[in-house]
Amino acid sequence: MMDLREFLKVLEEEHELQKIKVEVDPKHELGAICKIHNERPNSPALLFENLKGHKMPVVGQLLASDRRVALALGLSQENVFNETVQRASAPIAPRLVASGACQEVVFEGAGVDVTRLPICTNNPRDGGPYITAGHVIIKDPEYGNNLSIYRMMLVSKNEVTLRFTPGHDGYDFMKNAEKRGQKKFEVAVCIGVPPSVYVASQFEPRIGVYELDIAGGLVGEPIDVVKCRTIDLEVPALAEIVLEGELTIPAKTGDEGPFGEFCGYTTAQVPNERIMTVKAVTHRKNPIYHNIWLGKPPHEHLYVDALTYAVAAYQELKPAYPALKKAYAPPWGVSIVLILQLEKRLMRPGIVDNILAASLYTRSGKWKHVIVVDEDIVLEDPNEVLWALTTRFQPATDMYVIPRGITSSLEPSATVDGLTSKLMLDLTIKQNFRGEVAEPTDAMRENVFKRWKEYGFK
Repeated sequence: MMDLREFLKVLEEEHELQKIKVEVDPKHELGAICKIHNERPNSPALLFENLKGHKMPVVGQLLASDRRVALALGLSQENVFNETVQRASAPIAPRLVASGACQEVVFEGAGVDVTRLPICTNNPRDGGPYITAGHVIIKDPEYGNNLSIYRMMLVSKNEVTLRFTPGHDGYDFMKNAEKRGQKKFEVAVCIGVPPSVYVASQFEPRIGVYELDIAGGLVGEPIDVVKCRTIDLEVPALAEIVLEGELTIPAKTGDEGPFGEFCGYTTAQVPNERIMTVKAVTHRKNPIYHNIWLGKPPHEHLYVDALTYAVAAYQELKPAYPALKKAYAPPWGVSIVLILQLEKRLMRPGIVDNILAASLYTRSGKWKHVIVVDEDIVLEDPNEVLWALTTRFQPATDMYVIPRGITSSLEPSATVDGLTSKLMLDLTIKQNFRGEVAEPTDAMRENVFKRWKEYGFK
């Protein structure tokens, strides 16, 4: 299985990695560099080798392109969707091993000092340094294990906030622990995980499905895990850094935020947020820290979700709707827009409205807008989607609005509880459509490509 270090070598070989050797400040400067690269198509992943006040290097923009998401799974952009669907449908449980590189260096008790990590303050209004690529592992006797990314603000040498919001498994796990009368809730935070683990963490499967099982399926072998030293959890053996911690019940709390979130806006300060005590920090020798810049799209997180959220929705819808050909959650849609592509030969009257309604069964109904297009529309190209919106869509008949539903509470036009209206759009060609697409035939294209180099093109 490819770990982060091996993946960086792959990126370097593919000319997808740039190393920054001059000193960079983890407060604002590093984040600004990442944001500027987000604005430039085909920009590389960034390895910051000289962080002000720290000896540990930081990788940013790691999966901030569709191509790098595919490379993380050893795939090409052309086959990444179909292959990920197949692999994610064949999960493989983790394998417990006796020891792992993630525990080559150990700090426990009074030796814990999270400020040794180059935790970044990415945006100007952020309330402090934030761990943004912390892969949180938790478990519940009823629900099983869960792996996901949650934001964590630095509080002290051995404390960070942990933001579990409604609609996410972490919130439900905590509520279950409170209901059972637990006094403590254990948490492991993994930073710099193997790329397959990173991708799997963003699937948001049904509760009870463990994302590390999906990660195993993605690479075709079990993910090796080791037991934590101070808590009863298991973590990927090849993680760069692991924080072992616990939340008390009732929780110790404090103010958290503001914070620049994935939707592109700075969220308000959160009073009385849970604070986690870090009992141990373990890491590999010469570890690499991973920072995810979040803010105005596009950004790294959204490129991962573009694949994983779409695959998860496809897996749930395809058995009932064989006409479904592909799905995509475009980065510009900040993980709450879903585009579904239908195969013409399998379409029938009413199927578009049915699949639009059924889509709200996926991802616990968090989608705000769902769009259905024909198979000739390239889902990843916003120009093609907007062309279909303009020329194949009649507002009076081809859309409907759900007046109230749930989306992410971080979407600023929704209520504080995440209540929103939802827009369902049918952008497919209807009966009596008067247009015929004007473009070269496949044969014409093939003849041109045969002579491509003769023309002097590369």
